[in-house]
Amino acid sequence: MPEQVTKKKVVKRWWSWEDALLIVLLAGALYLPGLARIPLFDRDEPRFATAAREMLRSGNLIVPRFIGVLRPEKPPMIYWLMDVSYKLFGVSGMAARLPSVLFGTLTLLVVYGMAGRRFGRATGLLSALMLSVASLYFVETRMATADSVLIFFTTLCMACVWEAWDSQISDDGVPKLRPRVDHLTDWAGGEILNESYVASRGHVSIGVVLIFWASMAAGIMTKGVTPIFVLATMLTLSMTTGRAADLWRDWWKSPGLGRVIHLPELIFGLFRKGNWNWWRRLRPLMGLGVLIVLVLPWFIAAWHATHGRLIEQMLFRNLVQRTSTGLHVHGEPFGFYLLVIWGIFWPWSVLLVPAAYHALRRVRGKLVMSIDPSPYQFILAWIIPSWLIFECIVTKMVEYVLPLFIPLAILCADTLVQSWHRMTDVLSPKWFAVARWVWMAVWLGLGMGAVVGGWRMFVPDHPQQFYHLVPLAAALFATGAAGAISWNRPAWPYVTVLCFGLTLMIADISTLPSIKALQLSREAGQQMRRLRAEGFALGAVGYTEPSLVFYADADVHFFATPQQLLTYVPFNTSGRATTRILHKYCIVADRRSVAYFKKKHIQYYVWDWFNGMKVAKGRMVRITLLTNVDPWPKTPAATRPAGK
Repeated sequence: MPEQVTKKKVVKRWWSWEDALLIVLLAGALYLPGLARIPLFDRDEPRFATAAREMLRSGNLIVPRFIGVLRPEKPPMIYWLMDVSYKLFGVSGMAARLPSVLFGTLTLLVVYGMAGRRFGRATGLLSALMLSVASLYFVETRMATADSVLIFFTTLCMACVWEAWDSQISDDGVPKLRPRVDHLTDWAGGEILNESYVASRGHVSIGVVLIFWASMAAGIMTKGVTPIFVLATMLTLSMTTGRAADLWRDWWKSPGLGRVIHLPELIFGLFRKGNWNWWRRLRPLMGLGVLIVLVLPWFIAAWHATHGRLIEQMLFRNLVQRTSTGLHVHGEPFGFYLLVIWGIFWPWSVLLVPAAYHALRRVRGKLVMSIDPSPYQFILAWIIPSWLIFECIVTKMVEYVLPLFIPLAILCADTLVQSWHRMTDVLSPKWFAVARWVWMAVWLGLGMGAVVGGWRMFVPDHPQQFYHLVPLAAALFATGAAGAISWNRPAWPYVTVLCFGLTLMIADISTLPSIKALQLSREAGQQMRRLRAEGFALGAVGYTEPSLVFYADADVHFFATPQQLLTYVPFNTSGRATTRILHKYCIVADRRSVAYFKKKHIQYYVWDWFNGMKVAKGRMVRITLLTNVDPWPKTPAATRPAGK
C-alpha cells in the first residue's frame, strides 16, 4: 500500500501582481490618449452615445431610442454603462467611450489568467500583451460601441466553461488535468501548475458557476450573441471527445458513399455517446433560474412599454435579417472572415498558419513529447464552429469575430513560447524565416500609404496637417525594422508590442486629433447648438450623419432629398429678405442640395460652411450651414461676421 502523503507541498503561485499591473498600465497608455480630442466616428459611435444620452435625460432606462425612434439593434446594457459614465464624468464623447476602455482592459486580465493557468505565466502575459495591440481589438476598445463589453462577458463565460472542461475525472478517479509545460517552470518564475491546483480538480466552485451564468445574462443584455460562442464550443467538445471520438474515427474509415449513408447514424450516435457529463459541473438547472431572473425582467418591461414592438423588431432584425439578408448593405460571401483576418488581426496574423499547425499536432499527439491535448481541443472548439457559423450568416461585419481573437492570441503566444524552448518546430521552416521580408514590406507599405495619402489630401492647402503624419509614418517604418531585426527571437513579440504601441499612441495623441477633416460634425454641431439657442429648429439634407445629433445636443430632422426638405421647411421664394417666417430652421446641406436651392431660386442665408471628411463613406465633402430666415435682421451686411 503506497505511503500516505500527509504534508501538503507549499508551492509558489504562477501569477504575479507585477504582471497584472503591467497589463493595466499598458492598457491605460494605449486606450486613454485622445479619447476626448478624437470625435465620435460615424455611424455607430454617435448612435450609441446619443441613445444613451436620451435614455439618461428621459429617465426611461428600459427603451433605447435615437432621436425619439426605437433603436432595436442592441439590448440596453451598453446604454446603462454609458449612462453611469455620463453621471460620473458628464455627457461627452470621452465618457461614452470609457466603458469600452474599462471592459477591454478587464478582458486582458481575464486572458492573462485563463492562459496562464494552463500554459504558464509567460504565455498568459504574452497573450494579453499581443491581444492589446491586435489592430481591430485596439480600435474597438476605444470606440463607443457594444463590442468591447460583449468580448469581456463572452471571454468570462468561456473561462468558466474551460474550468468545467478541465474538471473532468477519468475512470480511475484521477483528475485529467496535467501540467502541460513543465519545461517552462524556471523561466516563468514558479511552478506552472501547482500540486494544490491539480488536487482540487474534479469540481467547479459555486462562485465559478454564478459568474458563468451572470456573464451569460450580461452578454445577452449587451448584444445577444454570447450563447452562440458558448454553446458552439460546448457542443463541439462533447461531440468530438470521449466515446464520440471513436464514432468519428469509424465513420471516417468508411468508403465515400458509406459516409453519406451512415451520416444520420453518426449524428444520432454523437448525441447518445457524446461526452455530456461535464455539463453538470455548471449546474444548468440552477443556472437557467439565475439567467431568467437577470434577463426576463427587462424583456417584460420593454414588451409592456412598447406593446411588444421593441422585442419583435429586435428578434426580427438580429435573428432573421442578419442571418438571411445583407443588413445595412453588409452582405458578404462565405470566406469573408478568412480573407479579412490577415488585416484585422495584424500584426499577429503572420503567426496564424504555424499556430494552427501547432494546435493540430498537439491535438493529434503526433509528437515524441507527451503533452495533454485538452487545452488545444478547447481552443479549436472555441474557434472553428463559431467561425463557420459566422461565415454562414449573410450579414458580415469585421467586428463579429472579435471574441475569437482571444483563443487566437492564446494559441499564437503558446506557439512562440514553446518554440523558444524547443518544444515545437513549427517556426523553424525556411518559409517563416523568409516571412520577415513580407513583414517588413507590409510595414513599409503602411508607412508609405500614410505619407502618400496625406500628401494628396493635405498638400498644398493644409501642409501643417501633413506634417503630423510624418511621425506616424516614421513609427510604422521603425516597427517594421525592429520586428525584422528581432524576427523569431524571444524579444520579437515584446519589441513589436512596444513599437506598435508607441505608433498607436502617436496616432491617438498627435495625428488623428490634428486632422481637421475629422472634426466636421463636431464643428458643425457646435454652430448648430448656437442657433438652437436662438430658437432655430435643426435639420440636415445630404449630410445626414448621426454625429450631428450628438454634437448639436438636440434633435436633428434628417431629410432624404431637398424636395422632401421643402415640403416641411418653409423657405422664401420671392427673392427678398424676410424675417416673417414663423418657423425658423437651421439646415446642414451638402453641395448637391445647395445647388438645387440655387436652381429653384430658393432664398436662404449662409451661416457658415465646413470642409471635411464623411467618415462613413471615406470621402471629402463640403457642407453649408444655412437658415431660412435672416439671422441678423438688424445687422448691416458690411458688419456681419466674415464668412457668415
